[in-house]
Parts: sequence; structure tokens; C-alpha cells
Amino acid sequence: MEKHTLNIQITNKEITRKLTTQEKALKRKLHSFYLTVVKDNPIPVETLRTKYENQIKAIIRKAVEDSYFTGTDLIEKEVKAITPRKVFFISGEDIKNIQDITEQMNKVFWTTTGKLHIRETEFKLTLDKELIKKKEFDTEAAYIAIAALMIFKGFNNSVISKMRQVVNQNVK
Repeated sequence: MEKHTLNIQITNKEITRKLTTQEKALKRKLHSFYLTVVKDNPIPVETLRTKYENQIKAIIRKAVEDSYFTGTDLIEKEVKAITPRKVFFISGEDIKNIQDITEQMNKVFWTTTGKLHIRETEFKLTLDKELIKKKEFDTEAAYIAIAALMIFKGFNNSVISKMRQVVNQNVK
């Protein structure tokens, strides 16, 4: 039993390391986009979205695919340790899951980016009738959260989907 626990701990560390690396890479790309394209730009985010949406969606899709396949690889490795002849494949459901997550996360990205952009130019009126600029949000923290959501959503969705596939194959 102790050997199995040790394997689980090693696997958890490996997976966490992979997902954290993916998360940091995604955060750098998304935050860099914000700093270079959106921040201090007088053009509304919705207009920027029409120009850059495909580029951002491609970045998100690649990140979701990477984390999704990390989950798929984990399940395949664990199942093949028990049943070496089990065949794994990328199913139509997997492709649909990746597409759905990409669409959802694209919306999250643009909604958050819009809110961050608006906050750059917000002012508040003091009791002395003086306009003062509101403190900007921590954009890096926002993109860390978004990147984590995207990466872990892809991974978790993959694990659930592949486990269902394994269970359904065993039932048939």
C-alpha cells in the first residue's frame, strides 16, 4: 500500500509541475497581449476583439489542448498499468470538449479584458467634488487566475471524459 501511495504522490507532483508550467506560459501570453495591445489604448475592447479574437482563441485552444492531453495521458498511463491492452484514442467527444472549453474561456478572456480596460479610465467623485482616478486592478493577478482556470478546466474535463470512456468500454 505504501508503494502505491508513493506513486500517487510522484504522479501528483509531475502533473502539478506540468500544469503549472502550462499555466505560467499561458499567463505570459495573455498578460503580454493586454499590456501591448489593450492597455492605454483608446479603442474599445469590443473593437479590438474583432481584430484579435482569432489570435487569442488560437492561444487559448493550444493551452486547453495541452492541458486536456495531459489529463488524457494520465488516465491512459494509469489504466494501461492495470489493463495493458486497453486502446485509447481522441474521440469526437474530446474534440467537442476542447472546442467548448475554448469558446467558454475565450468569452471569459474578453469579458475580463474589457473590465480591466474600463477600470484604467474610471474616476470617482470625492465629497469635495473632486475627480480622482480609481486604482487600477492588478492585471497580472487577473491573467494568472484566467490562465489557471483555462488550464485546470481542460485537464479536469479530460480526466472526467476519459474515465467515462473507460467505464463505457468496460460495460460493453
